[in-house]
Amino acid sequence: MRRTLKVLVCTLLTLGSVTLATTAAAQDDIDREGERCISVTRLRSTHVVDDRTVLFYMRGGDIYRNVLRHDCPGLKRENRFSYKVTVSRLCSVQTITVLENFGGSLSRGISCGLGKFYQISEVEADFLRYGERSGIQDEPEAVELPEDETP
Repeated sequence: MRRTLKVLVCTLLTLGSVTLATTAAAQDDIDREGERCISVTRLRSTHVVDDRTVLFYMRGGDIYRNVLRHDCPGLKRENRFSYKVTVSRLCSVQTITVLENFGGSLSRGISCGLGKFYQISEVEADFLRYGERSGIQDEPEAVELPEDETP
């Protein structure tokens, strides 16, 4: 019983810290200018964080976080989406469409409106992707190498 209570408290504390970090990140977006559009010719990959957050990884190392205007049911579960662009730019006035897997084929699911694109650091992206399990260290540990025994 004590172990179960301890696990429950740890889980709640972890969820609370993730919620606070997400709330702080959303507040931070209010304080900085977001981009209305990103160039899809620079787009390298995407990562779905949850039903409302998508990371866009660009060639050159830039990372943008997009918080959708509303929850997009099934986005995290399916972990794939499509979009249409006209001038090689994906913009906050456009939508993404969840691609659902039915019997081995993909079909169009719900469409959800994009928000602004906020540039974030790799550390912020790793936190969103992995939370506290990211294992990122501020500074590498010093390791003593064995002495070379060759004459």
